[in-house]
Amino acid sequence: MEHRFDSDFYTYSEKERVAILKFNTKIFELVTGLDASDTLFRHLKEIEYDKNIKALLVLHDNEALNEKSYDDFLNKLISEREDDEETPDFCEKNVRFREINILNNLIRHFFDFQKICFIGISGDLVTPFFGLSLAFDIRILSEKANFIMAHNKYGLHPSGALPYFLTQFLGYAKAVELQLTDHISAKEAKDTGLATHILADKNFEDKCLEIIFRYMKIRSCTLRNTKRLNHFSREALEKYFQYEAEILNL
Repeated sequence: MEHRFDSDFYTYSEKERVAILKFNTKIFELVTGLDASDTLFRHLKEIEYDKNIKALLVLHDNEALNEKSYDDFLNKLISEREDDEETPDFCEKNVRFREINILNNLIRHFFDFQKICFIGISGDLVTPFFGLSLAFDIRILSEKANFIMAHNKYGLHPSGALPYFLTQFLGYAKAVELQLTDHISAKEAKDTGLATHILADKNFEDKCLEIIFRYMKIRSCTLRNTKRLNHFSREALEKYFQYEAEILNL
């Protein structure tokens, strides 16, 4: 039986045993709202335990996670400091802390999800959601996708567990280099192993599904156990979150 989870923050649909969750431009409200995020986590659990669903695809509106959206969000929270040694002061610290904690919980959910997870990135993705995307099993990028290191602009730390995941993927030196650059193109992401597929923009969602259907020919038990065994370092991710919380006094 098909479920409907449409909300003010995302739409939900199903196609041939693939759950499709698409976030809209209100995603920063979602990751700072306790009730909204709790509802999303509940929906994810329902998808995870639905035996009719074999895979999850997460998408986003092209303007949802770009630099302008992040600027609009942060400019409401940050009080600028001129001292180069000091991190920015947040006039609404609780909102900032909720953003980090809810985002980290989203990472936990996708990282631990008991079905194979795909993310389709069709536009720009700022730092925290770049980190989130690395919690997915397979990343599919449009040819115009970019990862924007927006945290550097504000003197913020790279959130979304980005340092953890990039170091795991690429090693320390390359991870640090990429976090201190301006952006990473779709081609560079593919060349460094951060993306699995690059597709044309036209009919992007349908092309993502074509790729997913190929993976779904593999038995569910094989997909599930492959994911579990490749996440044997799960404890290290939790230690990273604890370390981040200590540094930021969360």
